[in-house]
Amino acid sequence: MNIRFFLNGLFVSREVHPLDRLLDILRTEEELTGTKEGCGEGECGACAVLIDGELVNSCMVPALQVHGREVLTIEGLGSSKDPDLLQSAFAEEGAVQCGFCIPGMIMASRALLAEIPHPDREQIRFALSGNLCRCTGYEKIYNAVEKAASLGYGEGLGKKEKRDILPPPEFSPSEKDRFFSPSTVEEALALRSRYGREITFLSGGTDFFPDLKNGKTSWRRIADLSRIDSLRESAISGDELFIGSLMTDTGIWKDPFLQRTFPALTEAARLSGAPAVQNRATLGGNLASASGAADLPVPLLVLGASVLAEGKKGKRRIPVENFSTGYRTTTLEESEMILAVVLPLKNVPPFQAFFKRGGRAALTLSRISVACAAELDGEEIKSIRLASGSMSPFPARMTETEAFLQGRKISPELPDLGGEQASREVSPRKSASFRKAVTGKYVRRFLLSLNDRGSPLQG
Repeated sequence: MNIRFFLNGLFVSREVHPLDRLLDILRTEEELTGTKEGCGEGECGACAVLIDGELVNSCMVPALQVHGREVLTIEGLGSSKDPDLLQSAFAEEGAVQCGFCIPGMIMASRALLAEIPHPDREQIRFALSGNLCRCTGYEKIYNAVEKAASLGYGEGLGKKEKRDILPPPEFSPSEKDRFFSPSTVEEALALRSRYGREITFLSGGTDFFPDLKNGKTSWRRIADLSRIDSLRESAISGDELFIGSLMTDTGIWKDPFLQRTFPALTEAARLSGAPAVQNRATLGGNLASASGAADLPVPLLVLGASVLAEGKKGKRRIPVENFSTGYRTTTLEESEMILAVVLPLKNVPPFQAFFKRGGRAALTLSRISVACAAELDGEEIKSIRLASGSMSPFPARMTETEAFLQGRKISPELPDLGGEQASREVSPRKSASFRKAVTGKYVRRFLLSLNDRGSPLQG
């Protein structure tokens, strides 16, 4: 296929394979080697660039999604002879040693300062949490970002909105029956109806590319859903909230209404991975991948959510607790696709929390996750729902612990009793004693927050 896009302000036209990674196009075709090949799975940030002003890992961006976009790499900021202010700040603060990871660090810093021109130290830490550095030292890097901010680097940069600056890509004759770029739900449904499970729906690619690299997935036909803007929206209809299946983790956790109403969901999205991963990972993808370690299904279980799907037989709703049938399998029929997640707005639990333990703070996959939601009637637990992830082939409710706690009065002893019950109920596949203990600890923390009548502890 021929892709045309803007690269560091210059118009580029290239013949590439639709699934060529942007990382490879930059390094091989454009000879822009500042963008580095690191883990190839979105966990190190060495390949970070900006697309339409948004931080992404170029190892997980296929060529067919680059068409019509604006790409900015480290070379687009400045050169060794004429560095921009941010690059100079890194050099002056001693935040550059081997240089392998620093281009990605600088691009992540640029994205942060464009959004928040004067961030505090915690905001800097979070923005760079997906970028690994083994030799420079993070404090020097944080100091460099603070210096650039103090000099007004981010002022006036602004944050670009994603926009289509060219028509959709055109595929070559040999590609036309294997690659598709639908721009409407109707077009995508027609493809699903025609090809069934032969066609793979692709959007963020945060599962697809790591699985492809590790030989865990294969494909026959690809439909890129990234141009269906209607699936990125959320809307209230009656007493229900509809969240489009292509809303990203970033879109979820930064949404003020969701933060106020469903804090367990926004916390899960905030902890789901590094910023560059959150900018691409989608709600529908997290559900459709049906991984036992998926984060978003866990709070959705305790919030009474359902999946809105559509296929040959029309639209139907599937309760989230019935959606996964096993590891990487769901109840979706061959002709169906996910349109949205539906959350009831009546009787929203006032107490909610989400807890997660991973290999590191910005690591995508969780080792343990727990979501909690409760409503009190005076000193009594009127209703409570608990769910755990990364324990079994798919996230599940802790119904025995729920029944144990339902109707009990708040007391100093209850957190310990509830935590012990939760530890007994879960049956982790691996590291059982550790996962049981941490699950009990998280349930105990939630019950302590009810005891204190304060905001539930999260994180």
